[in-house]
Amino acid sequence: MTAKHVEDELAYVRGGIGGDLDTVLVFNLLRTHSYLTPFLDADLRRNQLTAAQFNTLLLLRKAGADGLLMGEIGQKLVVTKSNVTGLVDRLERQGLVERAEHSDRRATIVRLTDAGAALLDRTTPRHAELLAELTGGLDDQEKETLIRLLTKLRRELRFRHGRRV
Repeated sequence: MTAKHVEDELAYVRGGIGGDLDTVLVFNLLRTHSYLTPFLDADLRRNQLTAAQFNTLLLLRKAGADGLLMGEIGQKLVVTKSNVTGLVDRLERQGLVERAEHSDRRATIVRLTDAGAALLDRTTPRHAELLAELTGGLDDQEKETLIRLLTKLRRELRFRHGRRV
């Protein structure tokens, strides 16, 4: 995208919603999300997964054989306890995760099953290709800058709402 296109886009957005920089920024974040989501959702649906389910499987793979407590999954995904319960229920019905007892009977450990690991092995390469395709308009330095800025914004938002990263 050329500098002229960027200016045209900014002028279009500012003309529609106003020139306030904060408004333009948030509008662009939401607009970008609305463009990315259908592509990501369609890719995951081919494997009968939602984004939350896929992210849960990725978290559990990273956790290894120890698995994660349900509360830890909720914290890492930033969802409520009831959402985690429903999410894990669906993944368990698909045979992708299993629950295990914890020494504290109030807590439950969730682990990735062999079927869950196999599904990730099959889906992750294609998903990575899709992500590379979707972000192909940015060079590595731009990607790193955007990651840093979005992380900074997200941490500030979590801090303001009582959640630290």
